[in-house]
Amino acid sequence: MKKRGLLLILAVFLTVILVGCGGTKEPPPKVAKSPAIPHEVTQDMDCKSCHESGANGAKITKHLDRPNCTSCHKIKQ
Repeated sequence: MKKRGLLLILAVFLTVILVGCGGTKEPPPKVAKSPAIPHEVTQDMDCKSCHESGANGAKITKHLDRPNCTSCHKIKQ
């Protein structure tokens, strides 16, 4: 009888721990993939000169405050 009671308590304890811990974990945040750069890039190129105004058909960017475009955007192969 004592063995059954101990097993029941252990089962309840393990269930509470496993369900409690598993239910509180938040899903990882979704990270947007940065689009590739579809054109040639040179060291002296000023990306903002086109992407600020949409010149030459460039997409207008909403993050002009970031200093280095190629840290997120990779050149399309």
